[in-house]
Amino acid sequence: MKKAKAIPVPPPPGYLEEWRATNNTCLVTGATDGIGRALAIRLADAGQSLVLVGRSKDKLRSVLKEVGEAGPNRSHRSFVADLSLISEVDRLANEIQQKLPDLSRVVLCASEIPGFHGITKEGIEAGFAVIYLSRFQLLNKLTSLLKKQKAPRVVSFASPATRFELPNMTLLNNSDCNLSNWERRKAHTNCNLLFLAEIAEQLKDTEICINAFGPGLVLTKQIQGYSAARRFWLGMKSSLVGKSAPYAALPAMHMLLSQDFAEKTGGFYECGTKYPPDKHFLDAETRRMFWEDTQQLVQLAQASECKNT
Repeated sequence: MKKAKAIPVPPPPGYLEEWRATNNTCLVTGATDGIGRALAIRLADAGQSLVLVGRSKDKLRSVLKEVGEAGPNRSHRSFVADLSLISEVDRLANEIQQKLPDLSRVVLCASEIPGFHGITKEGIEAGFAVIYLSRFQLLNKLTSLLKKQKAPRVVSFASPATRFELPNMTLLNNSDCNLSNWERRKAHTNCNLLFLAEIAEQLKDTEICINAFGPGLVLTKQIQGYSAARRFWLGMKSSLVGKSAPYAALPAMHMLLSQDFAEKTGGFYECGTKYPPDKHFLDAETRRMFWEDTQQLVQLAQASECKNT
């Protein structure tokens, strides 16, 4: 899939000037491909200092060059981390806390690549760890740092347009289960939405603003893991309502940088539209139990890593 140029779609009039008047240190996971890459480049063009996270050192080097070209007047850096391993997430969080005392924006965009399944050495299904457990652990580890900043913001890519079904984490943590890649993707999204609803509630008395963002239909390499019929359907739909990655990144930039989005938290947004949450996201007991189950999986991974070292 051919990559788009860095800044092919301008933001609405007036916004770029507002954004360039600020300078936030912005962490972007999943920054080497797709929307994560597009968003990182656009944020750099908008005058922000970028911190990129990815698994591939070569890809990070390439995107860091693009980010530097888009935002030459700011300092940018990158961290290599395999987010399928909780030990790597913990290491990354510790490095960030030591080296980025002014971190004020976090974008959770890392996603499993097609076919990226199997049990890691920590006993966790790899795709599930990348797209959900890593976000849970990283954001929890960075909360203390974010509390020290003025009006910090977090945006996690998770589409609220996804129909809600309570995720079965035992099934999702089994690489041999019969879920299709499409079904896994929907379940992973609901995991993230439940987590975001709960952590936003826990942090409602702080200045940290946490919101979910669905970019709409963007054809990235994720579709390679879907069935032929699903790919055909998405291709047909994309010809009508599809977006390029740089264009789809614009609402996320608005959520991260615009003054008129200040103090908004706990929201679910699809493109520029706020979605009313499903009743399950409002149920405190459902969220609490899901949080505790997630903590147990994280602790399992950490215990497995200790045994292996």
